[in-house]
Amino acid sequence: MSFEQQDWFMQQVEQLAEAARRVAEALLRREREELIEVEREADGMLAEFEHDRVALLDSRSTAQLLRPPRRISHYARVLAHKAALAEALGRPEEAMQLARRALELQLEAAALEEDFSRVDRQAITDLLDHEPPPLLSDRYRELLDQLAARA
Repeated sequence: MSFEQQDWFMQQVEQLAEAARRVAEALLRREREELIEVEREADGMLAEFEHDRVALLDSRSTAQLLRPPRRISHYARVLAHKAALAEALGRPEEAMQLARRALELQLEAAALEEDFSRVDRQAITDLLDHEPPPLLSDRYRELLDQLAARA
């Protein structure tokens, strides 16, 4: 990926992080109409980001595309907020899929992160506490074990 493409991609991820912040604020207030409006805004930003294309990739490939780890983690946070939004709007299946994807991406980011202090352990813990707990493939159970060993 060229420098210009990476710069554009980083700007897109930063815009998504801002959308995630707005989603989190709306979730704290729990006003249904605002939740629906914020979800539409987040969906619009994800569409601009070409989320549909990224969503077609497995989490490992997505992480390789989004590198460095900080960028992967930002995108995972957006998906985690979107999962919370889906849950609040009564769509538990969608919420579970998004939460699992967010967890997988956080684990991919953690595996790539050389500086353990920069791993978003709280986000991983929060995603693991999701009810029901996400079903993880062998790869992600292994990454979780590796993360625990680094702690």
